Amino acid sequence: MKGFIALLLGISASAASCAAATPKAPGLTYLYSLNCTLGVSLPVGAGPHGTRTVIPIVGGTFSGPRMSGKVLNLGADWGLVDKDGTFSADTRYQLQTNDGAHIFIRTAGPAQTDGKLHLRMEFETGSADYYWLNKIVAVGVLTTGNGYVLIDGWQLESPK
Repeated sequence: MKGFIALLLGISASAASCAAATPKAPGLTYLYSLNCTLGVSLPVGAGPHGTRTVIPIVGGTFSGPRMSGKVLNLGADWGLVDKDGTFSADTRYQLQTNDGAHIFIRTAGPAQTDGKLHLRMEFETGSADYYWLNKIVAVGVLTTGNGYVLIDGWQLESPK
């Protein structure tokens, strides 16, 4: 009877029983740790989504098992504070690897109750050696400092 009802609803009995199982979580592979130097912030005012402040990104370094290099003085965080007082990062900046490749990066994500920010990370490069970055989903955890931020980044991996 249960199988017949499932068929009437347009799903198979096996699909109906699988829906209740908890899927296996994806894994994370460490990408790098980044230390980013910040310039003097510039409040630019209120808008429809909150109050923006531009924070220049003026340098830094990053290092990990597959890539390392420097953060170029080409970017900023156009951070937003929403009506509830939560800061969310909205960055665009440029990395240069030690072997000369250029990697554009965008990050975005809200502050957490512990003061860290959880970031979505998106990479863009034409370098053959780092082209794999264009195809990944990555996340990061940002810790703030006085005039700098630290970001640890990971690549999302399919469950095994």
